[in-house]
Amino acid sequence: MTTIAQHREVKRVAVLIPAFCEEATVAEIVKQALVCVPDVIVVDDASTDETAARAEAAGATVIRRKINGGKGASLTEGFRYILSHGFDAVIALDADGFHDPAEISKFLEAYYRTHLPVLIGNRMVGNCHLTLARRWTVGLMRYWLDRLFGVYVPDPPCGFRFYRCDVLPFLLEEKSSLPSEFETLLNVASRRIRVGSVRITRTPKRHKSPISPFRDLIRFGRVLVKYYKKVKKPRKKIRLIDEEI
Repeated sequence: MTTIAQHREVKRVAVLIPAFCEEATVAEIVKQALVCVPDVIVVDDASTDETAARAEAAGATVIRRKINGGKGASLTEGFRYILSHGFDAVIALDADGFHDPAEISKFLEAYYRTHLPVLIGNRMVGNCHLTLARRWTVGLMRYWLDRLFGVYVPDPPCGFRFYRCDVLPFLLEEKSSLPSEFETLLNVASRRIRVGSVRITRTPKRHKSPISPFRDLIRFGRVLVKYYKKVKKPRKKIRLIDEEI
């Protein structure tokens, strides 16, 4: 049985940025991320604009997908690249400007202090620029994750995350067309891998978001049903997350 080490030294950390038609923001995100770590990988999800070229010009390693497969497919391809190139950990963030790359250092500091193999950003503090509908959606996700799987995560859909690379094989076991933020938490929970949260800020996007909180909630519900059928009955609840970091 594969186990996750409680403590593991992390030397090589990559930043992974899935991107689709983000030519307006991706270069600046890459440049800011490179201030924190020397390796930034952008997975261009068959963009029809200059996203890939601008990311590469800014200093990123660019993986170009020929067919658009969504964020989950881009992260999957990025994780496989990172595993095959000997990295110890990866920090994933969005290319659209929602996440501040300067806060990459918060995840690194949190890991060096706690050695938790999974750290998830928490935008649900202060002025987080989330709509009321989005806040309700996040709250329902948080409730059902805790109720059904014993995992309390303040901000389940947040895409700003740290994964130690020994966790990644568990995230790649099952393919899903659903947004990976939902299903990866369940994969982590099913293996009793410890999770922490890191407080982050969030800035408004420069363009309208295509994300629908209600659609996300429906997708989240489908993932929960899938996992509930898989285990057939709820497992004994175990609190996996430490207090807020």
